[in-house]
Amino acid sequence: MPDGVAALGSLGVAMPSDRTLPFRGIRFIAGQTSTDALFPEGTGLGIRRTTLHESLTMHACDAGATVLWGEMAKGLAPDGVDMGSHVIRCRWVIGADGQNSMVRKWAGLHDLRFERIRFGHRSHFEVAPWTDLVEVYWGDDFQVVITPVGSRLVCAALVSRNPRLRLHEAIAAIPRLSLHLSGATAVTKERGAVSVLRGVRAVSRGRVALVGDASGSVESLTGEGLCLAFKQVIALADAISNGDLSQYAAAHRRITRLPNAMSRLLLAMDRHKLLRNRVIRALEARPRAFSQLLETHLGGGSPATFHIGNLLGLGWQVLTGLA
Repeated sequence: MPDGVAALGSLGVAMPSDRTLPFRGIRFIAGQTSTDALFPEGTGLGIRRTTLHESLTMHACDAGATVLWGEMAKGLAPDGVDMGSHVIRCRWVIGADGQNSMVRKWAGLHDLRFERIRFGHRSHFEVAPWTDLVEVYWGDDFQVVITPVGSRLVCAALVSRNPRLRLHEAIAAIPRLSLHLSGATAVTKERGAVSVLRGVRAVSRGRVALVGDASGSVESLTGEGLCLAFKQVIALADAISNGDLSQYAAAHRRITRLPNAMSRLLLAMDRHKLLRNRVIRALEARPRAFSQLLETHLGGGSPATFHIGNLLGLGWQVLTGLA
């Protein structure tokens, strides 16, 4: 998303232009209803996760990091990290080890405030993107997100409450999407993971801090998971330079507040078909309101800037179903 691209720029990380594809906004599609919202500033960037990892690793190494491939941390030691055969001494330990973080467990930071789990699958298809928007197709109990990631490559990602639903089944249930992907070859295997909205009670203790999904995660439909990690890293660097991790805890709460709220809204739309259809029809009728919601979500405005007229109008249409 554009705020994630901006955060990467703040970190000095450049993405290879020949292995990425920009997109201009988001499209929601439910049955015959479709509504678009363009980003107020900048563009998003479609990129394979492998390409992103390569760029991040190269930048870390250029910045002076020592990368220990093939080695596994065994736990925390009083003066560093226990690697089994030796201890790496360090002043700070940063747990950036994902949703199933072992650092979170070792540091006693595994108490949760809330957790909502869904199931995700993804694959890539060799086909020319048919739009420069990210498309979100809404089914009865699932969503399929289509992201252009190359001149002849799109990523299709399924998120569902049904652990048995697979990507090809979801695509087949959406005629409009099936038509776009008709004859397209899957060039990567279907991979599965969980999509978790999760809040932890604390993101730091002593000399240990958590970032990214280790520190709590948002629903994948928000598109903000990676961006949150990049923003958290910037805040954590400032806190470490000041020798005060409590400063990071406060920044972390501020960074995650709006994405958590958006996650709850999207999950409510997933659970309640009537609400979902009315919201999407209301947004279709008021495209400016959709754009303002997207701007607020991306940090370009505050909820207070979402005009009261739009809020009341959307609310009335959703409640009455008149959109």
